[in-house]
Amino acid sequence: MTVQPKDLRPLAEKVYELITADIATGRIPSGTALVQEQVAAQYGVSRTPVRDVLTRLTLEGLTTLVPGRGYIINQLDETEISDVFDVRYALEALAVQRACGHYTPQQLLRMSSLTEETALIDPSDNLELFRLGQAFHIALVEQAGNSFLLSVLTSVWNHPIQKRITMTYRQGADYQNKVVDDHRQILDALRAKDANRAIELLRHCHDVTDPNREQSPVEL
Repeated sequence: MTVQPKDLRPLAEKVYELITADIATGRIPSGTALVQEQVAAQYGVSRTPVRDVLTRLTLEGLTTLVPGRGYIINQLDETEISDVFDVRYALEALAVQRACGHYTPQQLLRMSSLTEETALIDPSDNLELFRLGQAFHIALVEQAGNSFLLSVLTSVWNHPIQKRITMTYRQGADYQNKVVDDHRQILDALRAKDANRAIELLRHCHDVTDPNREQSPVEL
């Protein structure tokens, strides 16, 4: 039997991971009030790590402290969603400008495999859609030769708001098909070593004019 390594992270970090996952997937929908005592009981921990987590969620823009009610899960508006895409676009455009023409056949094949895998998954599997999209876009910047750029983009993708956008605001077969089509076109531009075309495609990649409203809690 393989012995699993013990999770030595601080308790607050573990609770943060659980709560942000529940927010990102829609299990805790917008408008929900998070009260310290209730959250502590739900996750089986004391109030101390919960207080730290709720403060962190507010700093990250996921909740707002409302006196007498608790920490309310924010509803993301279109401007906030666009802000995330603007940051990602700026980082990825810089990376593609540096990397275009230098992608190896193996890297292009890997991105193609991720794209075709995306086309085959269940449209309701938002967690897998997020994972594959993240892997594709991280692969875009790996060849740029800038480890700090890669680190920053990875942190953007791992931010709870980015996860929440994919899992509760961008859903369904139409969105999945758009992701696949965008990625295929970007790959065509990379194979042609056309950086300007690839960057132009990145501007609209993963974005839509009218986003879906947040759905009911997702069962994963």
